[in-house]
Amino acid sequence: MSNLPTPDKSIGKSSGKPSGDFNQVGSFAAKLIVRSLVLGVSAIAGTSIGLVIALTRPDLVWQPSFNFLNYKKQQFTLSSDALFDVDKSSIRPESFRLLDEVAAQLPLATGKRVRINGHMDLSSAGDELTLSYLRATAVKDYLARLRGEQNYYWMVVGYGASRPLASSAADSNGKSNRRIEIFVDD
Repeated sequence: MSNLPTPDKSIGKSSGKPSGDFNQVGSFAAKLIVRSLVLGVSAIAGTSIGLVIALTRPDLVWQPSFNFLNYKKQQFTLSSDALFDVDKSSIRPESFRLLDEVAAQLPLATGKRVRINGHMDLSSAGDELTLSYLRATAVKDYLARLRGEQNYYWMVVGYGASRPLASSAADSNGKSNRRIEIFVDD
């Protein structure tokens, strides 16, 4: 039995002092407080500098663009007088060539949104809201036959006289309130 190691008698005995050094704990707390102060001062300084730059040079500050909400890649505006007879919603045969040119300029990629808006003025007889919708639908049907119904997401809106380009016929200077607008969006 003389070859067995002797156990260390100091293991498991407490000296009565807490483990750890108070100087280490105090040093850690001081470092934590200093780092927090530096971080807080840096945040306040950075915010202050950003506000000063925003007030003195607003052109340098990034501003979000909301153009993606109304982004238009292509736009066509056609006079309703060139496409339709007075108070009619059927396309005149001599106007087919004009719509053929518009269809040729539509993008080849599928999945595009094509919005067709019909506009009228108050001088037309009857319900201008319904007539503007029927005319826009006639243009959509013609373009869809040429380019394919499933190639695009078609949307037709009839605005009637609610969105005039000119307040009266005398003010129009060549701008007709009776028009068809075609927008091709991504």
